[in-house]
Amino acid sequence: MEEDVHVLIIDDSQAIREFVLQAFADRGGYTVREAHNGAEGLQMALDDPPDLILLDFEMPRMDGSQVVDALNEHQVDVPVILITSHGSEAIAVDFFRKGVKDYMSKPFTAEEMYVAVERALTDVRLRREKEILTQNLALANEELHRRVRELDALYGVGKSVTSLLSREQLLERILDAVFYVIGAEEASLMLVDESGRLRPAVHRQRVPGEAHHTAHRAAEELAADAVRKRDATASGSMLYAPLKVGERVVGAIGLGNPVSGRPFASHNRQLLLALADYAAIAIENARLYEEVRQADQAKSEFVSFVAHELGTPLTSIRGYTDVLLRGLSDPLTPQQQQFISVVHSNVERMQILLSDLRDISRIETGHMKLNTEPTPLTDALKDALEATRGQIEARAQELTLEIPENLPKVSADPARLTQILINLISNAYKYTPEGGRIRVQASHQNGYVRCDVSDTGIGISPEDQEHLFTKFFRSEDPAVRENQGTGLGLCIVKSLVELQGGRIEVESQIGEGTTFGFTMPIAA
Repeated sequence: MEEDVHVLIIDDSQAIREFVLQAFADRGGYTVREAHNGAEGLQMALDDPPDLILLDFEMPRMDGSQVVDALNEHQVDVPVILITSHGSEAIAVDFFRKGVKDYMSKPFTAEEMYVAVERALTDVRLRREKEILTQNLALANEELHRRVRELDALYGVGKSVTSLLSREQLLERILDAVFYVIGAEEASLMLVDESGRLRPAVHRQRVPGEAHHTAHRAAEELAADAVRKRDATASGSMLYAPLKVGERVVGAIGLGNPVSGRPFASHNRQLLLALADYAAIAIENARLYEEVRQADQAKSEFVSFVAHELGTPLTSIRGYTDVLLRGLSDPLTPQQQQFISVVHSNVERMQILLSDLRDISRIETGHMKLNTEPTPLTDALKDALEATRGQIEARAQELTLEIPENLPKVSADPARLTQILINLISNAYKYTPEGGRIRVQASHQNGYVRCDVSDTGIGISPEDQEHLFTKFFRSEDPAVRENQGTGLGLCIVKSLVELQGGRIEVESQIGEGTTFGFTMPIAA
């Protein structure tokens, strides 16, 4: 049920006051108070502001103009209807400038008064509704901006947290995120151990001070409850949420305000659940990464062990086959010589494979030692060509060198630079038909020396180019399979180039040939 409209009539005329009182009584829905002069009316308006004032202009002690000025001075926002005598419309205009809503000329009828009152109240009602809507809109915009800031923060935190793979750094970053997004006084992380029990992992208190407010339940109990319910759980000034990866719980994250005792709002609960999702994924990623790293380390150590253990007997076998093939022992029959040649060839292949495996193991474990020094590319190229020129000439291939005389030295390990060139030139002659062309070019580009090894060979498909530098990758192309290989050479080349501060790329067209280009930084 709507409340009555409170009206204050300020007029020194008893007849006008009685008329107004009677008219509103007949109308219903109005509560009317009366004042006999301006001073009395002003005090009543200040003590208990009405919804509407009917104000006479000519009164003793304080006239209508003075009352309006005093109301404005005291910032009393009440609509005023001026009551004037005939011929005083000019005065009404002056009152409009002061904020008076309407005026009535004496004498006036009850209906004229109702219309003026309703018009003034409607105008005020609409203005106040507009102000309320504006305030609500401002609050809604502020809330929206706050939520957007929270979402931006969550997104940034999510990217930051999920990119970390070090467990110690990760746990600390998660707590940083909690403090940044939610602003709790303290935060804790508990992780599920191998036995399935929650164990404290990290705890930090951001706001110094003694804990004056204790929760109704212990943190461990609250965390266990959150894990059991798989949902956020609060008690007093503490809030915990489970860390879930799918259906598996990996831990719990908790907040507390022990100093202030301030409880957490519902939107803090939602923020913590969102942070818990990011944290759970990041913690699981870190765990999986560590497992893969350990497995990779074990594999590299095994490869290194096998390469070492096989190296010694293979060296002995090769030595004995060399002795037999050179005729330094009893003469061999042609068939025996053929058998020994096959053994010798396979031993060489095994030694190349073991050498590649050792390099891969050193690269993956970070034990690849590079003796970097100012090195002329021409010297490394000379050594590489001494190792490959025989195969190039045997296939009647044309070799072209385009090396500037004033090419600056590069910062590189001479032996490893030679190894890179041998591998690229070997690939060029292996996959180029007899009579084809091989070209080696070098140039000086923006602080680097670039070397390109091009051929007119069989080319590489776009699909194979995507996997070209992957360990043990070999194309299914029959023309490639005709040549023996380990699938490790280009992987090693790429690592050696990048370890020395360079880059490598490939361009190729099927049936037209391939170009491998790599860069090395110029020596200081």
